[in-house]
Amino acid sequence: MEAAAARVPHSARLLQEYLDQDVVPREMAIARFMRGMMVLGCTASLLLMGVIGKGLSLSLAGLTGGLCIYYALMLRTLQQGGFHPAIQWVDSAITVSIPAVACATDVYFHGAEYALTTPPALAWGALIVVCALRAGKTLAYAAAALAAVEYMALFLLVIQPRLPPEPLSTLTFPMVLLRCVFLFAYGPLAATLAGLIVSKAEDALRAIREKDVMGKYFLHERLGSGGMAEVFRATYSPEGGFEKQVAVKRILPAYADNEEFLAMFRREAELGSLLIHPNIVQVLDLGRHQGTVFLAMEFVDGMPLSSLLRRLPARRLPPAAVAYLGAEVASALAYMHGRTGPRGEPLGLVHRDLNPPNVLLSRIGEVKLSDFGIARAANQLSITRAQTVRGKAGYMAPEQAYGQPLDGRADLFALGLTLHEALTGERALQGNSETALMVAATKQELLPPSHFVPGISPALDAIIMGLLVHDREQRTPSGEVLQQQFLALTGSEAPHPHGRRQLVDAMRLVMTQPSVPVQPLQLTPDMALTEKAESPLRPRAVRR
Repeated sequence: MEAAAARVPHSARLLQEYLDQDVVPREMAIARFMRGMMVLGCTASLLLMGVIGKGLSLSLAGLTGGLCIYYALMLRTLQQGGFHPAIQWVDSAITVSIPAVACATDVYFHGAEYALTTPPALAWGALIVVCALRAGKTLAYAAAALAAVEYMALFLLVIQPRLPPEPLSTLTFPMVLLRCVFLFAYGPLAATLAGLIVSKAEDALRAIREKDVMGKYFLHERLGSGGMAEVFRATYSPEGGFEKQVAVKRILPAYADNEEFLAMFRREAELGSLLIHPNIVQVLDLGRHQGTVFLAMEFVDGMPLSSLLRRLPARRLPPAAVAYLGAEVASALAYMHGRTGPRGEPLGLVHRDLNPPNVLLSRIGEVKLSDFGIARAANQLSITRAQTVRGKAGYMAPEQAYGQPLDGRADLFALGLTLHEALTGERALQGNSETALMVAATKQELLPPSHFVPGISPALDAIIMGLLVHDREQRTPSGEVLQQQFLALTGSEAPHPHGRRQLVDAMRLVMTQPSVPVQPLQLTPDMALTEKAESPLRPRAVRR
């Protein structure tokens, strides 16, 4: 069965998923339509009392009035979320049976010949088409068969005994049988019509994909958008049926010709493809499509650390979970800072934008560092300009705020600020503006996490505060050293196995909260986090 499903075109499966999701609105639309028709029928029956007779008029008004109440109750049930797949079958049976009841009423009041020539008998075909359009071929055939059986049963049991000895040829059994055949034919006809509509919709989806969905990437819901780019969950679906979930980051058309921004985008792609590590989001592709540039990246089914902290009741994580988080990011930084070029030369890479939105967490406890748009190779003087500041205010090392040349220890300071926040639920650096936050990075006295949350061990305090030393020569020297420090923690703060399990529990708690809609989030698309305005901060303007 799975192999057969894999052979179904992706556009067909997406359309079917959409139709399945749209079933409740579709049923509500049908219920509204039928309710309106019954109101119209009830009104017409009463207005035509002088023409069709009081008895028939009141009977038809009672029938249509009762059906009006039924469809009103059906609509209310659907609005309150009471849909069940059986509703389509039960409601279709009731809908298709309306002409039979109306026809039997006509027989009682005006005779058999009158009943065989009234409008209710002509409405059967239209109702069968409605059934086909609401739930597909099977229901169409069932509705057509029910209509044919009801019509024949009505003729044999109710109408034929009341016909004159020699009725008109159009009212004889052979002609009624022919009508039953035509009634049943509405089933395959309506099913064919519904299938044609679905087929045309699939063709339209394929055409849209060819023109608007970047070739091999089929876009799904938008995960987020910023001032200069937007991020989508996407399916990488080349020829042959292979599929993979990815995230597509696309530059907004208005910025597609911004050379500086494009250079940053290409640099993010180059670094992301170069850095292959389990704790780093991998870049898979960079391309141009219809006047814009896009980046295909590894999809992380979860959320950023910032979203997790914001949605947790205490806005913070248990110490062991933070230790696990720190060890994983430290591993990524150790790899990144030690990465060499094609000839073995050190690249001196610095992320420069490590903060909670750029630490991605998956449902199963994976931790991945993302967003390398402003990362730099420290030894490339042509793109590392002194006295300029790039990064996110509130997560900068002192030397970064001063605009001094950076090395990997700036990322370690930013990681210390991030982990401090994850432990305490509050930002470590305080300020009411970007300038104030940058000044705080150079002069604010930072207190250990245990000052805010009693119970944190001196060992974990020491690790965090070792990252937050203003003098980088005294700071924790490398990601390798930091990772070993976290892994050396024991007891309730040990990152393994307690930390990962606590992180997974926190993710499960947040992502299953019904009041908080959560979308899987790949990266922070707000280019304000990656396209920073360069603003010099002179060292002499800030005193420690």
